[in-house]
Amino acid sequence: MRRTIPVAGCLVAAFLAVVALSACGDEEAERPASAPDASTRTSPRTGTRPRTSPAPAEDAPDATQLRITFGDTELTARLDDNATARDLAAQLPLTLTFRDHNGVEKTAPLPNELSTEGAPDARDPVAGDLGYFAPGGDLVLYHDDEAPEFPGIVRIGRLDGDLEALMRQSDEFEATVDAAE
Repeated sequence: MRRTIPVAGCLVAAFLAVVALSACGDEEAERPASAPDASTRTSPRTGTRPRTSPAPAEDAPDATQLRITFGDTELTARLDDNATARDLAAQLPLTLTFRDHNGVEKTAPLPNELSTEGAPDARDPVAGDLGYFAPGGDLVLYHDDEAPEFPGIVRIGRLDGDLEALMRQSDEFEATVDAAE
C-alpha cells in the first residue's frame, strides 16, 4: 500500500530544514575582510564605536616609527604604545607579501603571532590605520574607511604617506617593513 504525506507537512518540514541549516552558518561567509582567504564577506557594522581612531602619541619621543616600502612607494607609520605594537617592532625587519581584501585593506601573514594583551575585543578601523588581525595573524594596512568592525582587530599604529598608491595595489605585492631611521 502506498502512503501519502500531506503537502502542508512537506512544506513545514522543508521550512524547518532551511531554518536549521541557516542557523549553522557558513564559516567562510563569517570571515572578516582581514581573514587570509580571498573569498571573504564583510560583517555588518555594529555602530557602537566612532569611526575615528585616536591619534598616535606623536609627542612621545620613544614612539617607534616604521618604514613600509613597496615598488617606488614608501609609507611611514608611528606605532602606538601597546603590547601588540611592541611585538611587531621586535620582529623587524620583515619582508611580507600583501594582498588586497575587499578593496579596503592589504593584509600579510606575519611569521609569528603578536600579543593582544590589553587589546579591545573589536576595532572599527579607518583609512590610515595600521592593524593586526589576531585570528589570522596578519598585519593589516587600511586604506579605506569601509573596513568593518570585527572581533580580533587590534590597532597598532597610524600610516602616513600615499594611501592611494597602497589602494592601487590589487595583486599580491611584496613590501619591506623596517624601523625608520
